[in-house]
Amino acid sequence: MLQWTLLLVLGLLSRQTAIAKKSVVEPRPSWTPILEGEAVTLICHGVGPLKEERAWWYKNQQSRGILSTNIIQTNQPGEYRCQTQGSTLSDPVNLVFSSELFSPPDLKTTTSEPIEGTPVNLSCETQLSPQRLDTKLYFSFTRDGMVITSSGKNSHVLQIPAIQTKDSGSYRCEAKAVTQNILKQSNYVKISVKSGNLSSFNSSEKISHLSLGLIVTQFIVVVLAASALLFFFGPWSKSGKREFLPGSKARS
Repeated sequence: MLQWTLLLVLGLLSRQTAIAKKSVVEPRPSWTPILEGEAVTLICHGVGPLKEERAWWYKNQQSRGILSTNIIQTNQPGEYRCQTQGSTLSDPVNLVFSSELFSPPDLKTTTSEPIEGTPVNLSCETQLSPQRLDTKLYFSFTRDGMVITSSGKNSHVLQIPAIQTKDSGSYRCEAKAVTQNILKQSNYVKISVKSGNLSSFNSSEKISHLSLGLIVTQFIVVVLAASALLFFFGPWSKSGKREFLPGSKARS
């Protein structure tokens, strides 16, 4: 009886020792899913002092082949394990990067065919993830592939107080999260600036309408005059009988 009790105690101690020697992977931050561009720190805990530990790392059940520091950083999805000297292989930690930090920007303009000298605004619109609303984005605008403004400020609007014909072209904007090193570009928007100003355009329009009115008026006068001549000098009298001009003869 004493022998069986001793064997049972030794078995339990051996099992606890094996469990205590298993390495542990600690992710920081610990939540999942993780947003794109974010780096995750993985710490491999073993049985030795933290500052002296070194570890083998495994990704998707494949060894990285080197004994390195017990702390690594990664922004790649996958299954990670580690093993320190004197410890057994850890349980897996699965990293999932499934959410966008911000959506691809959409470039919008107040008008795509402005008249020269009028103001135009371009807006680079995007949506941040609800979990990262405090992320700072920096915006820049290009025309025909050339940078026309690169903001060091958090402004998503480009204001052109008085646009010129030389400003015509294909516009695009970029949104960048500097900390995460993520850059996204918008769609292209073509802007064609019309020459001239609004007042001269309205004056020309008024002149065209006036000329058309004069033509219509002249046509009405001619029709009325012709109607009057037929009424007074036509072959029919007010009594409805046929009348003949002096010197004419009735036909048999």
